[in-house]
Amino acid sequence: MSTVQRVPIAGAVPRVALRAAGAQGVLLALALPAIGLALWEAWVLVFSPPPWLLPAPSGIGEVLWTDRGRLWFHAQATIGESLIGLGIAVVAGLLLAVAITASRTTERAVYPWVVASQTVPILAVAPLLGVWVGFGTAQVLVAAVFCFFPIVVIGVDTFRSTDRQLVDTARSMGASRTWIWRHVTFPAALPALLSGLKLAAVFAVTGAVVAEYIGTDRGLGFLSELTTGQFETVVTFAAVAWLAAIGLAYFALISLAERLLVPYRYRPVRRHRRSLRP
Repeated sequence: MSTVQRVPIAGAVPRVALRAAGAQGVLLALALPAIGLALWEAWVLVFSPPPWLLPAPSGIGEVLWTDRGRLWFHAQATIGESLIGLGIAVVAGLLLAVAITASRTTERAVYPWVVASQTVPILAVAPLLGVWVGFGTAQVLVAAVFCFFPIVVIGVDTFRSTDRQLVDTARSMGASRTWIWRHVTFPAALPALLSGLKLAAVFAVTGAVVAEYIGTDRGLGFLSELTTGQFETVVTFAAVAWLAAIGLAYFALISLAERLLVPYRYRPVRRHRRSLRP
């Protein structure tokens, strides 16, 4: 009597299939915005709302081109503030996460205050920071504060979730704590840290814009607030489009870094197939 055996078959996906899947993914990602813009344009053409209330996408696109110099001038400030703030948050957040996971005393003394700090409205503190350190520095600090908390929390959770068997095995073979952290703990936490960094990068842009509302004369947040007050809504939408592009660019750059640093997460593997053999 024959027996039935299920044999999984795994292998690399052909390059042609990968390219087709990638092209299909891009088309699907672009389909929804394209449909939304088309409906928006049709709505404006049919109902003709005042331009200061709802400009057409075609008008926004025209402003993106004709006012590109003005928009780029303000975008440079927002990009600089968000990048510096993100860098400060990453360095400080990771160092604090390492300290918290390495010491129970540090955790009990510091971690509750890190959590409690998120209950303080940033908009209430930002003007005080502007008075104390100047509005230029305050904008960077506000951007850093926005993305500091998720980096600390994700860092603490991922450093603690390292496989204890790997740590114990390395320790039993005489590895030092520094060696274990460099070769076991940090590589295991890297995928989650990069995922958290994607969120933090978007938060950094949000923080920079919020800080620009407080007091400055340059930045996309300042430009959007100024043009909204002057009923130049089309320029406001153009500034918002720039902010969306900056956030997407940050996300894409970190995703690229993720592919380079942890390529095994993206290694193409064909789905298992089941076959019957007598």
